[in-house]
Amino acid sequence: MLSKELRNNFFNKSTIFIFFAAFFLFAGKWIFSYYFFDDEIGIRVIFENPSDGFFYFPYVKYLSSLDFNISFDPEINNLKNISVPLYGVLFHSIFFKIFGNYSFIILEFFFISVFLIIFYFIFQKFNFSKLMSINLAIFLFIIPILIDFFELSRISYLSNFSDFYNLRFQRPLVVALFFFIFILFLINLNNKEIYTYKNFIFLGFILAFSFTSHYYYFVIETLSIFLFIIYKYKFKINSIFYGKIKYYLASIFTFLILSFPFLLVLHGVEPDYSERLCIIDLSLSRKTILLNHLLKGLMKVQFLSIFFLISLLTYFISKKKMMNYQLNNILYIIFLSSILSPFIFILASPQTCLVYHFNNAIFHVAFLCLLFLFLSLVKNYFNSNFINEKLSKSTLFILIFSSIIFYNIKSFNDLKHNYENENYRNHRNYLSLLAKDLKKLKIEDKNLSLLTLDPRLMVWSLMNDIKDIRLISGQIVPKTHNMIEDDLISTFKFFNKTEDDFINFFENKKLDWRYLNQNTQLFFWMRYSANSLKTHKDSRNFDDETLKFIINTSPLHAQSLVIPINEFERLKLKFINFKKQNYKRPNIISINVNNFSLNQSEILNKNYCIVNQFEGYITYKLINNMNSCKKNE
Repeated sequence: MLSKELRNNFFNKSTIFIFFAAFFLFAGKWIFSYYFFDDEIGIRVIFENPSDGFFYFPYVKYLSSLDFNISFDPEINNLKNISVPLYGVLFHSIFFKIFGNYSFIILEFFFISVFLIIFYFIFQKFNFSKLMSINLAIFLFIIPILIDFFELSRISYLSNFSDFYNLRFQRPLVVALFFFIFILFLINLNNKEIYTYKNFIFLGFILAFSFTSHYYYFVIETLSIFLFIIYKYKFKINSIFYGKIKYYLASIFTFLILSFPFLLVLHGVEPDYSERLCIIDLSLSRKTILLNHLLKGLMKVQFLSIFFLISLLTYFISKKKMMNYQLNNILYIIFLSSILSPFIFILASPQTCLVYHFNNAIFHVAFLCLLFLFLSLVKNYFNSNFINEKLSKSTLFILIFSSIIFYNIKSFNDLKHNYENENYRNHRNYLSLLAKDLKKLKIEDKNLSLLTLDPRLMVWSLMNDIKDIRLISGQIVPKTHNMIEDDLISTFKFFNKTEDDFINFFENKKLDWRYLNQNTQLFFWMRYSANSLKTHKDSRNFDDETLKFIINTSPLHAQSLVIPINEFERLKLKFINFKKQNYKRPNIISINVNNFSLNQSEILNKNYCIVNQFEGYITYKLINNMNSCKKNE
């Protein structure tokens, strides 16, 4: 477990200073957000979460209400479960019950603080001064920003560093911290008694947290602890097992107890939902393809150069018994484990998903190894106190404040850029105004129903207790494929769309290194993932150009989505033969007409009125249900 020294020093002056540093790293983005945008809070946290992190918000809602099979259709009940990354969203789920959408802001500050504290303690273990340790921890936090600012992502491998740590929910914001805590835990075991109940119970906690939120880290951690124990006991197998079984059992028991709720929910998961998450069976042929691809990656000159550089430096420092050589050996063990883990996992597992996460972990650990090896060499060759003593306290304070100022300037410029982007600004302002209106309407009508094609509005509605959402992303609902197709066809027919409109809505589109239609991704996520490893039902029914592209696509690129020709034919036939049922008109319709043309729909003209029209975004209200709504003349 973490040492008594670490626990006793947790609330010393340095860690209090870290909380202040974390606050100023955290606060700038939100101050600038409030400066540029007048948002409803739910819309604000959705837009301020990097990339597609907002898609994980619904898991917070599901866990906080312990409801894992909601359909968002009053006529559909008793669905199977949706899988939830349990401990990756647990903290937010608890806070969400108390603080609502503000929990995402509060916990962002908390997790930035935790990141800085973890690496502060790691750098302390490498005998850096307190101020230097804080500096280096902040440096690690802002590295992805530096890479982006100086456009270094063009350099091979550095593009994989963007998710080393950033504020995207829930990975890496929360999940990466479990892995970093594991690294600190392993380093802290150096020169400590390994076999204690506290250590192995704590290990059970870490493994369970990683397993239920990002199993790639779990595999690396499991292998790392195994190799670490072998290393510490110099390959004496008897010393590892004799009289030690009780400690392993304590760790396993803790792991199973903490993982049981996750496994229980997972047992009842909807198979179609798993397919949309790209869970595929690993046949012998697929294992062979993946293993060959990974081996080719390891044989590349770039990777071999990094591998041998890390290996030689680790060997040299260890041979010379330089300061901290044992800690560098521990990092090297984790590095080796990250390389071996995907091979072990693929060989042992009957299923897999996004294997590229293993690759990213290799690069992240490789970077940490190189960083600490470099710092160890500098400390030893310029004398052990060079870094700590040659840089005055005032210089180190200036470096800390400069890093914080740089980070906030970057945040300001990013938000200013978004504000000056007219399409972005219009979209955000429209959704914020609509969200405020929907809150008022929900007070008047608790059975409020909504139809939208906007993923952010879908997530906002879900988080704000709108139970009837006519179309919803296939990533955040455990409906079957057939149910989602029925919802889509019913909606298209409601708008008097044709079968050709329906097929064109999902047409395959080539974008840069992959095929990607945002509509296909929104509703079917990775059901139609297409690469050299798999296609939908292993189909080869594509035009020649598309098939050639798929065959040459890396088996790790699961986000390339292509619908086979025969699947389009099936969907078209289903649309034609679909019996128009009594489609209950939604109270509210929100449409971006630039992406979904309505062509003066007769149904809308007769039954709805426009209550909000904002730069291509239109909100319709059902006339019969909304007394305040006057029919549009």
